[in-house]
Amino acid sequence: MKITVIGSGYVGLTTGACLAEKGHSVICADIDKGKVNQLLKGRIPFYEPELKELVVKNLKSKKLIFTTDLKSAIQNSDMVFCCVWTPPGKNFNPDISAVLDVAGKFGKYLNSEKIFIVKSTVPVGTNEKCKTIIQNEIKKRNVKFKFSIVSNPEFLRQGSAVKDTMQPDRIIAGIENLKIKKTIKKLYKSFIKKNHPLIFTTPRTAELIKYAANAFLATKISFINEIANFCELKKCNVKDLEKGLKLDKRIGPDYLDSGTGYGGNCLRKDIKGLIKQGEENGYKFSLLKQVEEINENQKLLLYKKLKKNLGDLKNKKIAVWGVAFKPNTDSVTESPSVKIVQKLLNDKAKVCIYDPKAALKFMQFLGRNKNLTNAKTPLEAVKNADALLILTDWPEYKKIDLKKIILDGTIVLDLN
Repeated sequence: MKITVIGSGYVGLTTGACLAEKGHSVICADIDKGKVNQLLKGRIPFYEPELKELVVKNLKSKKLIFTTDLKSAIQNSDMVFCCVWTPPGKNFNPDISAVLDVAGKFGKYLNSEKIFIVKSTVPVGTNEKCKTIIQNEIKKRNVKFKFSIVSNPEFLRQGSAVKDTMQPDRIIAGIENLKIKKTIKKLYKSFIKKNHPLIFTTPRTAELIKYAANAFLATKISFINEIANFCELKKCNVKDLEKGLKLDKRIGPDYLDSGTGYGGNCLRKDIKGLIKQGEENGYKFSLLKQVEEINENQKLLLYKKLKKNLGDLKNKKIAVWGVAFKPNTDSVTESPSVKIVQKLLNDKAKVCIYDPKAALKFMQFLGRNKNLTNAKTPLEAVKNADALLILTDWPEYKKIDLKKIILDGTIVLDLN
């Protein structure tokens, strides 16, 4: 099938590359000329395992191309995926202006019957707004092209986005026009395996499924962190406790590892977005507000423990292993490490970080500070430090011989 993906960020690029790998002809369109030029050379702007190889492979086979020409991309496709970013706007209400703009472009350039697929995370009712905008654009042109809209939320995890796309737990398609079921089934035929269904529902329900999924995952994380903190008070083994919970089939093994709290582009944004949507509709998400509060408190727990043990942190050297919000990504967005390191720097501590992928982005994000340095190896970061904080559980840390860690102090803090 001929597919256009508008927006070549994290979701769009992964979606486009995986669809091309499955044999579809894919055009990835983006308004950022610099990004498109880099992608045409096989260079991607973020780290994601396996993605670069897929992009390069399908560029060479010409199954995947990149362009800034939205008109041509839309007109030379059977369906258009909207994969633009929906950042938190005022009061964390999702900013869907980019999605609505793409809908407008779709209506403006529509030249035959096509399907418009919204993969961006959007509030309930956004697909209806897109439909109205497209209809208005068609009316302005005095033409009568038909189109259908699909709400098709993504469920990608940074660090395993390619696997999550190629082997999805489920695919959700919110549709109004039942006639396009056959086309959507054809689109995703090679992605669907036994016990991994394609579920058809209404667009509004599909939009809410995405928010509900992220809200539940965040709730599991905040729950296990609450229990872990109580375990410490009562001198219980939290790792054994986690194991005992994970083996219960009703609970499941995922998102039950205690740590410094959730971060990244999605969970906090979607939790706050859902709370805001509730307020606008006269509904109070009491549980989700507590989930968010627990998470924010958890981020500073290690900092508070450090202060309790070391006292005045001025001129103390603090080593930090891991600044990405999770392993296998270079993203530091909403990473607990940002808040922790900022507090340390405010206390005039000397912070030396190590992260195999995210260190440079972290340094750029925080800006220049004479007390913030970047080590080339974990052991270099920890040499002569007063304390070590382990904030991201990169697999390589488990292989390090702890006898080689040389600390002036004796504190190693790890909530992962």
